[in-house]
Order: sequence, then C-alpha cells, then structure tokens
Amino acid sequence: MAGALIVGDPDPLKGGLQGQFRYAPEYLEHPQAFPLDPLNLSLSMETVDADRPREGVHGVFEDSLPDDWGRRLMIRRHKLSRNAQRVPNLLRLLANQGLGALSFVEEGRPELKTIGVSCRHLKELALLAQKFEQEPATADDNELSLLFQAGSSPGGARPKALVEDDKGAYLAKFASARDRLDVVSLEAAAMALGRQAGIETADTKIFALGTTKKCLLVRRFDINAAGGRNHLVSMQSLLKADGYYNAGYRELAEVIKHISSQPGHDLHRLYRQMVFNIMIGNTDDHLKNFIMLHDDTGWRLSPAFDLLPNIGFNQEHVLRIGMDTLPPNAETLLVEAKHFGIKRRQQAMEVITEIHSAVSKWPKVFSKCKVPKKDAVSIGKDIDRRLKITET
Repeated sequence: MAGALIVGDPDPLKGGLQGQFRYAPEYLEHPQAFPLDPLNLSLSMETVDADRPREGVHGVFEDSLPDDWGRRLMIRRHKLSRNAQRVPNLLRLLANQGLGALSFVEEGRPELKTIGVSCRHLKELALLAQKFEQEPATADDNELSLLFQAGSSPGGARPKALVEDDKGAYLAKFASARDRLDVVSLEAAAMALGRQAGIETADTKIFALGTTKKCLLVRRFDINAAGGRNHLVSMQSLLKADGYYNAGYRELAEVIKHISSQPGHDLHRLYRQMVFNIMIGNTDDHLKNFIMLHDDTGWRLSPAFDLLPNIGFNQEHVLRIGMDTLPPNAETLLVEAKHFGIKRRQQAMEVITEIHSAVSKWPKVFSKCKVPKKDAVSIGKDIDRRLKITET
C-alpha cells in the first residue's frame, strides 16, 4: 500500500471537501519507493492537505478517473445520486480499472475485482456505446453491462472502452453520433503523421467493425513488458492547474527540467511535439494530454497520444506558444527552442524543417488511413495554411 486518503464529509452549505494524504510507513521504507507526485507529494511521514476544496484529493489521484464519457458510465452503472458523484466516491468505485498503477480500496472492505474485456467484443461495444450516447434513457442496464465492464480511461467526452487481447491492452476509440467528420480516421492519420515526423507516439491501428464502421485501437503505454502497470501523473496535476488555466509549453518544459530522469531527451521530444501540434492543427493541446510516466529509470515524458488535426476549426491553441495561443510563425518557433534546451538556431531549424516536410505529406497519409475526401479537403486547408505560416 502506497498510502491513505482521508476525506471529510462535504461542507453542508458550500459542498466543499477537505482531504489529506499520508504515505504508508512500509511504502516509505521500501527501497524502490518514489513520490506519487514529485512536485506536490514528496516522500515524507507528514500528512499533506489537498488544496482542492471541490475534489478533496490531490490531482494525481483524480488522474486515475475518466473524464466525461467514463464518468457518465460510472454514474449510470452504480446509480449514483448527485451527492454520490464526488471524486473520493468515484475513486472507491473505480478500484483498479483506471489507467496507471494506482488502485483504490476502501478500508475495511474487500478489493473490487475487475475482469478485462476481450477485443472480440469490439463490435458489440461500439453498438452499446452508440446506444448509450444516443438513447441513454431507454438503454437497459443489463444490456449495457459489457460496456460498464469495459469502463473507460481519462480523456474527453468521446465514446471509448478498455479492451485487451493476447498481444496487449488497448484503449478503443469509437465514432461519436455528434461527429461532423470521420474523427477515427483523422486521429489515425494524425498519429501516423506524428510517427513520420519523429514523434514518439502510442502505437495505434484501425480496427474494422463490419463493412462501414471502425474504431481506433491505441496501445496502453501504462502497461509494461512484464504485464505490470507504470505510474503516471498529468501535467495538469503537476502544475496544480485546476479549472480555467493559462499555461504554455514553457511551463511543461520547466516541469521536465525538474523531474525527468532524461531531461535533455524529453525536452527535445516536447519541442518536437509542440512544433508538430502547430503544423497539424492540434489545438486541443490541453495539460491532461501531456503525462509524465514512471518506470524503472525514473520519470519520463509519455508517448504522445490524442493527436488530432483541427476538427473543431479553432483559431487558438489551449497552450501558449511563447506568449500567444495563435499559430506562430517559424521565427517564433526558432526563438522558443532555447526554452527546450536547443541552443543552436540551426538545430531548431532542422527540427522545424523535418516536421514541416513530414506534415506536408498529409494527403498521402490521409488517403492511406481512408479519411473521406470531403474531410481531407476541409482539414487540409487548415494544415496547408499552418504549413505556409511555418515555412523556414
């Protein structure tokens, strides 16, 4: 056991929660013990208050929970009233079904067991996800049991499920009824482009669900080669950036400088991903889409995931590039390089040129990933505009 979470009853008037965390003595004595949050929960016998009155727990623990889609599944599965939907109660019900190494057990109660869902059920899961998304009031809970069992991971409001086969464990990402574009194919294409641009990404593959539908399988990077799980913490938690925040890629770079076991390598990876996000139009580059992963070597930046072109046709990025959230030109990217440990202008120029060349091949990659022509034309205009701005 790593430690104990203690959360008081809600404030009867304001509804706030007061919570604390304390490492277990046996964990602190273990030779391989490491801080669950290296910036906000250092290894100590002290009891640490969670300065988050709405949630009552430190951000690293909430990182285990799913976002909107998965929480809706949890609420429906356990028939939770509004007051029962607080983060501490969700963690208790999550048990070991989240991403990362943390598992949550309520004192005095047996650990909740979860059974993995096979990839053989992907077609059925897609149909159940569609039904839950479009007709939640009429969907029968018994009918949805497989979807409940598959659960979901952190990451947005789109339908998804956790599945596995004899080759590994995956996050399956399905189409949404609200999609105006073929988001599954577009994400597959963006991830493929990222790999061609030298971005270390999570492994992905498109899985056919009959003759017309498909899903994207993203290999889970929190599961190691031995089958165990590696701990993770989001940049949002590390930076204590709750609610609306104003942050930029420089802040991510500072975190890496402080905690990464290979800061030079990770800083270069982050810079490369920033440049790629700008050129591809990945404007949804929020802090939960950047994770620090802990393994036998220490902390490192996780593989890139949730890479998508500008499907929302937004003008601004979530994160600042330099001092602005609008797409920058090549000169701004060259100036920013020094914050990522790239001191020579020529070295930064080579990175920008290499990524520009890879992203310029988007028509071929989009075609290979079977992005519909109308979607390719629509998204392609935005990519071409960004490529023109960032020409060196």
